[in-house]
Amino acid sequence: MKTNWLWDSRLTVKQVKQVFKDENHPKFEMYAEKLLARVSNPKIVFKLIDKVSFCKKWPAVKKRMIKDRWLKDKIFLWQTIYESILEQLKIEGIKLRQPSKIKLSYQIRDVAKQIRDTRMKAGLKQVDLAKKLGVIQQYISKIETGRENCSIETLKQIADALNKNLTIKFQ
Repeated sequence: MKTNWLWDSRLTVKQVKQVFKDENHPKFEMYAEKLLARVSNPKIVFKLIDKVSFCKKWPAVKKRMIKDRWLKDKIFLWQTIYESILEQLKIEGIKLRQPSKIKLSYQIRDVAKQIRDTRMKAGLKQVDLAKKLGVIQQYISKIETGRENCSIETLKQIADALNKNLTIKFQ
C-alpha cells in the first residue's frame, strides 16, 4: 500500500523507510524532497526521518526544492523547522559535523607553511594572493592548511605571484 505522498513512486513505504535509515543512500535526497514537498506535518516526517539526518541533509534537499518555484512556502516552513531543530540539537550537545581526520604528511605541512609564511612576509592577505592567481580565497586557505593537493604548475604560479623562485628538492 502506498501512502499519499508516495503516489508516483515505484517503492513501497517499507522500501522508502529503508532509504531514510541511511542518509548516505543515493536516493535519500530525492525521497526526502518528495516527502517535504508533499507533507506539511513534522510528526509524519520525523516518523520516517530522524532529526539529525534531516538537519544534515536539509541544505542539499533544499537545493533540490528551490528548483520548483511552487515549493517556496514549503521551503520556508522546513527551513524554519530546520533552524529550530538545529538549535535544539546544539543545546543537547549533538554535533552534526565530524572533525576532519585527514593525516597530513610532514612534507605537505611544510610546503603549506612555507607558502603561508612567504605570503605573510610579502604583506599579502589570502584574498590578495587569490586575486593575483585568479582563484577564490578559500582555495588559498585550503592550500595553506594542506587540504588542497595542488599541482606543480599551481606551486609555480604561487611562487611567481610572490616573486619567489620555486625549488623542489628530493631527499
